[in-house]
Amino acid sequence: MKRPLKILLLEDNSNDGEIIQRVLRKEKPDCEFRLAMNKKDFVHALEDFIPEVILSDNSLPQFDAIEALQITRRTLQHVPFILVTGTISEDYATSIIKQGADDYILKDRMTRLPAAIDAALAQRRAQKEITDYRYALDQSAIVAITDQKGTIVYVNDVFCKISKYSAEELLGQDHRIINSGYHSPSYIRNLWVTIANGKIWRGEFRNKAKDGSFYWLDTTIVPFLNQNGKPYQYMSIRTDITEKKKSEENLRKSEISLKEAQAITHIGNWEIDLVENKHTWSDEFYSIFGINKSEVTPSPDLFLSFVHPDNTEVIQEKIKEAFATFNDSSFHFRFVREDGAERHGYAEWKHEFDKKGKPVRLFGILQDTTERMQAEEELSKSNERFQYAITATSDIIWELNFDTKLYLVHEGKEKLPGFNKTLNWELGVDGKNIVEEDKRRVRENFRLAKLDPACELWKDEYRVYSREKTIVHIINHAIFIRNDKGKAIRAIGAVTDITEKKKLEAELNEQQRMEQVKIITTALHAQEKERNLIGQELHDNVNQILVGTKLFLSMIKDDPIKNRDVIGSCMDFIQQAIAENRKIAHALVSPDFETTILLKQITSLSENMLEKSGIGITVDITHLDEDLLEEEQKLAAYRIAQEQYTNIVKHAKAKKVNVSLSTAGDLFQMIITDNGVGMEIDNQTTGIGLKNIKGRLSIFNGTVNVKTAPGKGFTLEVTMPLANSTFRNYTVKAGSKQKNDRGNR
Repeated sequence: MKRPLKILLLEDNSNDGEIIQRVLRKEKPDCEFRLAMNKKDFVHALEDFIPEVILSDNSLPQFDAIEALQITRRTLQHVPFILVTGTISEDYATSIIKQGADDYILKDRMTRLPAAIDAALAQRRAQKEITDYRYALDQSAIVAITDQKGTIVYVNDVFCKISKYSAEELLGQDHRIINSGYHSPSYIRNLWVTIANGKIWRGEFRNKAKDGSFYWLDTTIVPFLNQNGKPYQYMSIRTDITEKKKSEENLRKSEISLKEAQAITHIGNWEIDLVENKHTWSDEFYSIFGINKSEVTPSPDLFLSFVHPDNTEVIQEKIKEAFATFNDSSFHFRFVREDGAERHGYAEWKHEFDKKGKPVRLFGILQDTTERMQAEEELSKSNERFQYAITATSDIIWELNFDTKLYLVHEGKEKLPGFNKTLNWELGVDGKNIVEEDKRRVRENFRLAKLDPACELWKDEYRVYSREKTIVHIINHAIFIRNDKGKAIRAIGAVTDITEKKKLEAELNEQQRMEQVKIITTALHAQEKERNLIGQELHDNVNQILVGTKLFLSMIKDDPIKNRDVIGSCMDFIQQAIAENRKIAHALVSPDFETTILLKQITSLSENMLEKSGIGITVDITHLDEDLLEEEQKLAAYRIAQEQYTNIVKHAKAKKVNVSLSTAGDLFQMIITDNGVGMEIDNQTTGIGLKNIKGRLSIFNGTVNVKTAPGKGFTLEVTMPLANSTFRNYTVKAGSKQKNDRGNR
């Protein structure tokens, strides 16, 4: 049964109200009326009666149609409101229509009222549908409306939410406010050309929100056309596809990562759609065989064409079995690439079944295992070499797993003196065999090295007891294998018996000590000789001069007037004593090579000791580079020359001395030759002067050579390795001590 149309009459004249009802019932018999004659009744009827059409007189006592319209629109927004009045001006009618009235009817022309009601109902239903559509659109889509120039005139709440701009910030702007700069100018140009021609544009946009974040939209722009078919505004309807784009990007990156991983591991994947009989190979699958993807069509026959002839028959059977029994399978094989290179491969496949158990897909992998096979072969050879090395070495090779506490000691442990093959590896780190004085230090050092993530190598030298309770010296080396967090998980090491080495070191140290004793003894002899020389000089020269002076002074004391002329002789004697004292001091004080070079020191020494004794001197430095000598070597050369000059003055009776200083290769050489009386070659080693020279040279690993014969003069050849060569086993402490001792006198 059709529901009656509910009509509310706002009319203060009951007769007019009755007339309206009669007119309408002729056309619309199924109507239900309610009459309100004042404002109170009208408001009550809106809430209680809930009319579907309102017919209002223009003027009532203390109430009119405009106020009634305003009240209606606040509560019943989509109910038709028709003004029914006796008289009305056109301006008033236009005004009330603009304010929301649907129509107006003059009471003397009531025949149009039913049609006006039908038209108003249809229009209001259409408006409500549009409003409902718009509401639904606003709730589910991002909507904006722009004018012909692109200026934003409307945005919904969803637009504001995703762009993070308020409506006030967006209205009056164009879409450049959210432009991310991602799209090319040609992309934007194509959009405007499309919608300006009245066509709908569809596409995707990446926009930039107020906070700088980016978001993606699936966009449809619909142009609204005027009566001339030209756009006057545009509505954009958008959907947020940011997550979809992120998923697509992640998928793209995953595909790239998969390709890269397959390329690195040389693993390709493949599948066969058994329903569609479609074969698919990954890019790496083609790469493994060295073929161009665009030039071939994947198939079992193509795969078999690359299999090595020796493996073809076996693999053909496996492929037949796969299609016949639908069993999973795997195998190793050899194949020949397109370029003719022979490689090793591994293949594995599995089946996928539908709910009814029917196979729908066959999929698998292909891996190029050539490098792995080669590595395994090399590892096998390496293990074989390792076993040979263990057999050949005298070291104990050990291994410790810190997680399982498993100790492994390889062959070689029985090679330590006194131990048999039952020896545990604790010998090397924390066993009871470590000498008590070393045990705590070794354990602590090993523990600290194990805990230090930066420590890769550990080394310690200590003592252990053999089965016979003798002490064995060992060196234990270990390398730590750590996980990603730096924790030590394993240690591999080697224990070396260095007992014999320690014995040799002890013997060498003793030899060095004895050499030092010899050097010190020689130095002491030299000091004693110098003291004797000083004593002789003081006695023979200075003391005699002073005695003569004292005698003359006694004469002057006894008879000052008579012996007045002797005063001059006393002054001469005192001057001679001063000169002799200066001569002795000059001979003892070490020369300063920082201010005066070796050549000038040797020249000055030659003048003072040889020329003043009437001996001619020639010094040759043509091949000397003095910068190659250390100061201690210069001092040694100076003292050796001083020693030899003393011997020449006292014993040689020479008239001429030639001195040559040179540096060549890694050696310094000094040759001093005189034309004196010479000596027997067998007697040349008995002098203390030559012993002093040898003592000085021993500090620098130097050598001395003597050439002499009676009547043939004397030649002293001295050589010392230069400072930049490997020339010393000992320090220069003894030589330095001599210099310091002399400087302190």
